[in-house]
Amino acid sequence: MSDKIKPHHLERKAVLYIRQSSAHQVLHNLESKKLQYAMQKHLHQARLARG
Repeated sequence: MSDKIKPHHLERKAVLYIRQSSAHQVLHNLESKKLQYAMQKHLHQARLARG
């Protein structure tokens, strides 16, 4: 983790917003979809690790 991230940063609550995509975007922007779900998974795991 970056040295710039201090304990008071980790104490903050975070919100992940995944916007709804059109059918065309879902079919043609697979990389974006993968990145969004990877971020959701990462944040969920980080939350579990913190307790």
